[in-house]
Amino acid sequence: MKIKRNEPFRYTLKTPIIGEFYLLKDEQRTPKGLMKIHNISPNGLAISTELKLPLHKSMKIVVEFSLIEGQFPLCIEGFLLHEKPSGPERLYGIHLNSTTTDREKIISQVKQIAQSERSLLND
Repeated sequence: MKIKRNEPFRYTLKTPIIGEFYLLKDEQRTPKGLMKIHNISPNGLAISTELKLPLHKSMKIVVEFSLIEGQFPLCIEGFLLHEKPSGPERLYGIHLNSTTTDREKIISQVKQIAQSERSLLND
């Protein structure tokens, strides 16, 4: 499957961030699962999980995560784009149906992470 990444802004995290997700189909909700976020953009995520997730267009995924410890977590709905096995885990690309506010929060928090990583390198 060809993966399009035409976004001008995608940030790869040095250390994956732990979050939670659940799936929605016809208003039925699954129990929460754990995920690790590897990279992020205002409109998408690359995550890994030990769970095998269905790639159905009618299936929605809701992700909950905080990029900065102590910040109120973001809760954003989206859908799965692709899957790739990786050892005991599976990597998934997610398109987020993010609002303007969600995108602004993601960009702001990613800038804070990048700035703190730069300051650690300069110490």
